[in-house]
Amino acid sequence: ELLAPAPLNVFVRSGLAPAATLKALGVRRLSAAGGIAMSALALTKKLATEFLASGDSAIFAPHVQGVTYPGLNAMFKRD
Repeated sequence: ELLAPAPLNVFVRSGLAPAATLKALGVRRLSAAGGIAMSALALTKKLATEFLASGDSAIFAPHVQGVTYPGLNAMFKRD
């Protein structure tokens, strides 16, 4: 008796085919794995380096759109 193929899960990484292509190939789930955290840390390092070199806080503006201090606090609120 033939077994149906198991769903294929893929960790996203640089150079990976687009999601639509992977779906057509049978991928059922894409996982960002550490990609989101690594991207956030890379941006943090870049912004800190630029801010320390220039002292210009305007470099942060494009990256904080829609984020407020109350919104940040709500993300870490314990119920």
